[in-house]
Amino acid sequence: MRIVITVVAVLSCTGVAWAQTQEEFDRLKKQVEELERRLQDSGEPGSLPDKARKLDEQGKEGIYTKPFLKRFGRSTYLGGYMDFEYIDAQNVNPTFRPHRLIPFIYADVSKNVKFATEIEIEDGGASAGGKVEVEFAFMDLVLTDAVNFRAGILLEPLGKLNLVHDSPAQDLTDRPLVDQWIIPSTLRDAGFGFFGRLTSPDSEFQIDYEIYAVEGFQGLSNAGTTLIKTTNGLRDARPSVGGISGKAYDDHNETLAGVGRVTLSPFLGLEIGTSAYVGYYDQANDNLLRIGALDVTLQGTALSRFTGLRLFSPFEFLFEGAYADIDRNSFAIASGVPNDLRGCYFQTNYHFMFDFIRSGLGLSDEATFTLVGRWDDTKLSGFDRNRLTFGLNFRPIEDTVIKFDYFFNFEHGDTPRARNNAFMASIATYF
Repeated sequence: MRIVITVVAVLSCTGVAWAQTQEEFDRLKKQVEELERRLQDSGEPGSLPDKARKLDEQGKEGIYTKPFLKRFGRSTYLGGYMDFEYIDAQNVNPTFRPHRLIPFIYADVSKNVKFATEIEIEDGGASAGGKVEVEFAFMDLVLTDAVNFRAGILLEPLGKLNLVHDSPAQDLTDRPLVDQWIIPSTLRDAGFGFFGRLTSPDSEFQIDYEIYAVEGFQGLSNAGTTLIKTTNGLRDARPSVGGISGKAYDDHNETLAGVGRVTLSPFLGLEIGTSAYVGYYDQANDNLLRIGALDVTLQGTALSRFTGLRLFSPFEFLFEGAYADIDRNSFAIASGVPNDLRGCYFQTNYHFMFDFIRSGLGLSDEATFTLVGRWDDTKLSGFDRNRLTFGLNFRPIEDTVIKFDYFFNFEHGDTPRARNNAFMASIATYF
């Protein structure tokens, strides 16, 4: 009997001890999982999430400032964005458009080697009459703050919007005309070069740069076919289209082009970017294409800080302009190449939210409405168009937006007048 009681007592104590051990194990496991989650979200020093966080704190936008940067596995990050549009234009049947699905894959190959790519699926993909393309795919060799190496299929640093053109980041559905015809986004090319920051990372005054050697625009064949037009500017001459050689990213004239951008941010809330491109656009290597661009982003909070007037705080002001100077010998003139292209846009955003809407719908503090006004002005060698766009959008969170826009087109010069105003509605979200 004593033996039985002793065995039962031992087993009972062992059970209690085991239960306590299991409980402690579960508690420690939860702590480890929480630490792992925080590590993944914040990013190790030098990792892509760490870079994204630092750039965001500095008010910078670019390749690495994506909200999707969450770890998958040891060092790979997955995400993307999608947009979906409704278009009701004059003289055109209203239609829905599943415009873009863009998966992202980024990776910390090592502390000094980074990889990034985006795959662009448009209009349902190739089987639905759309297309599937590599939007960019490059490797970065991170050396110092001032000098880093990049090679692959690159987004060309011409203007700011070509670098930060994601639909969820934009407050209007359609891109500005200057970024459709003169800096034809998404403008990308194969090449290599360097990028970095020339000022101290801790300094409020910042100077950043990107400079690359690329294949260049394909604008004029030896047979006289020109893809630089007064109807849509440089759009058909993009390197990714390969319309002259029949092959995308092909050096159709055996001469590389150069492109670069320098940004100055004197203080948080103001960024000024200057860009330049130069390269031969024809197969014969006789005619240069030169593009200069200027972009300015000014946050109203910066104006409020300097003027002391809080009324500026909800505003944001955007400007981008570009000028393309096109050399033309007699052959280029006879082929119909225009001599210059120019355009710009001015945009004002006003952010607001009503407390009764936020509380009534249970929305987060990120939720906001934005009123948008934009004026586009483009001149394509006598074929001129202006556009006035008004928009209202709603963001339940920063990474998701529902947009409603209406634009009025005004044709001038040699451009035939057309009834082509349009209402557009769209949704876009990162994931």
